[in-house]
Amino acid sequence: MDLQQKPHVVMVPYPAMGHCIPSLDLVKLLASHSLTVTYVTTHTIAQRLKGPVDEARKAAGLDIHLVGLCPPKGIEGLPEGRESMDLVSSKYSLDIISLVESLEQPFDGWFQQQGSRRPVCIISDMFIDWTVRSSERHNIPRVVFYAMGAFPTSIFHAVCSSISTNTLRKEGDSVIVDNIPSSPLTFTKDQIPARYFNPDSADPMLKFVTGKMQSITKCWGVLVNTFDDLETRYLQHLKNTISGRPLWSVGPVLPSEGSSHTRGKMADISEEKLLQWLDSQSPSSVLYVSFGSQAFLSQEQTKALARGLEASDQAFIWSIKISPETAPIALNMEDSHAAYLPEGFMERTKGLIIWGWAPQLLILSHPSVSGFLSHCGWNSVLESIMMGVPLVTWPMFSDQHFNSKLVTEELGIGVQFCQHMDEVPNEEKVEMAVRLVMGSEQGKQMRKRAQELKELAKQSVGGGGSSASNLQAFACEIHKLMNCNPQNRNDNGDSVSG
Repeated sequence: MDLQQKPHVVMVPYPAMGHCIPSLDLVKLLASHSLTVTYVTTHTIAQRLKGPVDEARKAAGLDIHLVGLCPPKGIEGLPEGRESMDLVSSKYSLDIISLVESLEQPFDGWFQQQGSRRPVCIISDMFIDWTVRSSERHNIPRVVFYAMGAFPTSIFHAVCSSISTNTLRKEGDSVIVDNIPSSPLTFTKDQIPARYFNPDSADPMLKFVTGKMQSITKCWGVLVNTFDDLETRYLQHLKNTISGRPLWSVGPVLPSEGSSHTRGKMADISEEKLLQWLDSQSPSSVLYVSFGSQAFLSQEQTKALARGLEASDQAFIWSIKISPETAPIALNMEDSHAAYLPEGFMERTKGLIIWGWAPQLLILSHPSVSGFLSHCGWNSVLESIMMGVPLVTWPMFSDQHFNSKLVTEELGIGVQFCQHMDEVPNEEKVEMAVRLVMGSEQGKQMRKRAQELKELAKQSVGGGGSSASNLQAFACEIHKLMNCNPQNRNDNGDSVSG
């Protein structure tokens, strides 16, 4: 089919790899349902994703288009060419928010140039609420895509609503979250971001998150990157929250089999070298260690974690990412690498270090890997579940705190040893957590439960599964939009592309 025969939808992700990666995977899934999809992002991210998009078009014949927008003027304070959260440190978070807000005008300029290619629907990341105004100006539906799960989303909604109405309930060193399944749910100061424990109306980041949570009421429907059997109660709660608007759980949103090694960025290790090392290890003997695209450990944190890993006497693969502010120098100097690890660490341990980006799905799917020490970002949680691997968690910010609580307390497939991005891990706690997951009877039960969730996840995305059926249902609704909306017809009343 060409563009004139298919509905055209536009995806607008938040400029962080944890959002961009599942958004791109969702785009590929939608395009496989006879849709034309345009992925609109920052110029920098568009350049980085050009390869995967070209590959999807060539290998699967998917009708995907990539558009990189530039803000009308540069964002003061944001380094040029670093228009993505993983390319800057956390101190630039507000600059990234300013960048996001500045893209409304160039997006509308792009939209007005589409003519007969006019999109019938905007799919927007939950954190981009200017798409509310754009969808109203162009008279098309807006669908919110939650790149995180139903459990953290429910908590965010409940906490932000309580903050907005000044009804946040605290008892001693705990925050009490009401009006969600299994409530009241208690979070200690160690389990919830500080800004939610002592909310300050002047906190720009808190204002940003609270505003985005409230924008959910201004949408036509919601897509969630989870599956029914994983978060049944919380999906139902979200459906109630959005007041009758349709909600489709379509996860785990992951790349098709065979292309998982290219998810995100190009790996900083050859597949041949990686597989040679993994193949040399015993089955279920390796711990994988990685903290996603936005968390950068300090030298002190890295050394403390290294000492805990060494004490556990566990074989491991560790993806170490150095802060972008020091990366241009450090990544080219062995001495800088050595400064992050205890002297003689690699000689004394059974490990493989990857300095940079690792092919995570490829690693987690290997039979020698049976544990994942993670920051508990939602993508990592879903990948771990899809591969049946239990977790050792160190949540650092945002939904990671809630994801860790879901993993350790609700799902029973992990244990937490540290909290917050500025905490230095206790070496003994590292050792104990790793030994528990990798070698104890409790760890075996976690692995068994993880394998059960793996089967449920595979069923959900397989033929006739809940997520596969929901995705098909959503695509059908988009096809109806092209036929029903008068603005998507020509003067003869014939349907044309959105």
